[in-house]
Amino acid sequence: SFWRRRTMTPPSLVLSLLWVCAFVTTQSLSLSMRTTRSALGTWRAPTLPNLNETVESMRALAPMASDAELAWFARDRRGDAVAAATKVRKWSAWRRSFGGLATSRRALRRLAFSEKRKRVGYLAPTRDTLGRPVVVVVARRHSVSSRSLPSSQALCIDVLEDALGALRDEPSSAGDRRRRETTDQQLLPFDGEREVEQFVAIVDLRHVGADQVDLAFVFWLASTLRNYYPKRLGQIVLVDPPTLLFKAAWAVVEPTLGKHANIVKVVNAADLRQYFHPGHIPTDLLER
Repeated sequence: SFWRRRTMTPPSLVLSLLWVCAFVTTQSLSLSMRTTRSALGTWRAPTLPNLNETVESMRALAPMASDAELAWFARDRRGDAVAAATKVRKWSAWRRSFGGLATSRRALRRLAFSEKRKRVGYLAPTRDTLGRPVVVVVARRHSVSSRSLPSSQALCIDVLEDALGALRDEPSSAGDRRRRETTDQQLLPFDGEREVEQFVAIVDLRHVGADQVDLAFVFWLASTLRNYYPKRLGQIVLVDPPTLLFKAAWAVVEPTLGKHANIVKVVNAADLRQYFHPGHIPTDLLER
């Protein structure tokens, strides 16, 4: 366990306990297998009664969007057709230039190349145990002092688009997958008949320092996810962040996340075994 594997001086132990207590207050994860939320986060956004009627009322307000897009934003706005249509129009305008970064995916990838070649972030080739696409971020490869903010933003959007593409292209044979049995881990087995609508982001924070704390990027990302990819993240998993550095950064970042802070979870590298079937943990996330 975390405490058995680390020898800590009393002051360090006290600081860590205080940090753990502070973090636990941000968590509201239910372990019920009867809902779409588990200890590993969610895989499906909240449903909405009378969805068809809401979409019908939105068509004239946001004619540029498909019914599927209207339905997603209606669910995000809990059936408020006017608010959802307003958000769809904003999303549609943003998408034409990816927030002013590029007018096409090809141009977006060119802009992202300097960060992409360092493999700062990418879509993993395997899904997690809930069937979600997995976005991997290796924070130690990112440097605030040398990065181009537009390049980092372009890479982020490109990876998010890859994750959405993985959701849309989910194979029709998924229902034939067998449930995986678990032994010593309390996992919710992957149910291939369950529709997966969300992805998970796993951020490796091992071996990071002050040069990796990019608040300008984090604030931009929080706004981008909230406005243009609402309800698409089932969980953000932070792997082994340095305790004091994370506590200082979290104190600044948490207020900008608001209620969305409860999708953030801190784990040890060993805990990632809960997120992947044996032999499927991405190489960058293996314990080191």
